[in-house]
Amino acid sequence: MGVVIKIKPHMGGEKMKKALIALLSVPLVSYAGDLVKCKKPPKELDNLYPPKAKEPVLMETMHHMSIAFSGIFVNAKLGKWDKAENWAETLKRNYSKIPEMVPSWKRKVRLDTMEKLVQAVKEKDISQLKRYASVVGKTCSSCHAKYMLPVKIKYHYPSFDSVKLDDPVSGKRLSVEKYMKAINTDLKLTVIFSHDGEFKPAFKAAKRFATRYNGLTQMCSSCHTNKIVEEVYFGKETEENLKKLVKFIMAKDKEGIHESIEKIETGCYKCHNVHEVPQMLKKKFRD
Repeated sequence: MGVVIKIKPHMGGEKMKKALIALLSVPLVSYAGDLVKCKKPPKELDNLYPPKAKEPVLMETMHHMSIAFSGIFVNAKLGKWDKAENWAETLKRNYSKIPEMVPSWKRKVRLDTMEKLVQAVKEKDISQLKRYASVVGKTCSSCHAKYMLPVKIKYHYPSFDSVKLDDPVSGKRLSVEKYMKAINTDLKLTVIFSHDGEFKPAFKAAKRFATRYNGLTQMCSSCHTNKIVEEVYFGKETEENLKKLVKFIMAKDKEGIHESIEKIETGCYKCHNVHEVPQMLKKKFRD
């Protein structure tokens, strides 16, 4: 059930504030689990998240439950059992929706235990409340360990599948995957030709790479509207490094070429670490 924080009814002022903040900051239900337990979400969940559903109704139900769990214990600890009972009814109402929303989870839900939890609140029995809340909490945490990460990746994380980029080199409209393959090929050719002393084709590859690199802004700006990201990845420093790369190739300066590419790749790695891994996971949990 997480950390138990003792709040006495006579607490006031700053002590009460700190106690409540501490309680609300610690989840009453633990959903820590390892990646090995992760499973593909049931098909029914497609109907509970956009684009099929207007709102992420399952997520909203889970949020109501989480707040209600905290509401019960905050008020029980304060001796405000009438308010605790209201939160218990809210928890029961939302918990009862789960088997209706996701029929395949029907066996995981303990409606009988939920009734006992509500009864314990009505009887102001903190010991029984903790007992039944623990059982209900475990039904939540066991499910979260299997499905929370896959659900977040599949339904919450934005997909690049529908994004198209105008390739400034070929003039074609490409998917993100094909665009990235093209820019990666240009970079590899730049490295290979430069290493082999073939500076003319290296120059052409570097020019294509620089052009396509700058063309990535058409994708980033659709989400990163405050321009800060563009300044970090496509600002003066990056622009200067791209120019230096071309100049070093013209000067046949292999060491300069290597240093320029290394600096440019730092930006690539940072962006990939944020976006590439979730995108790979989306493919894993895709139908």
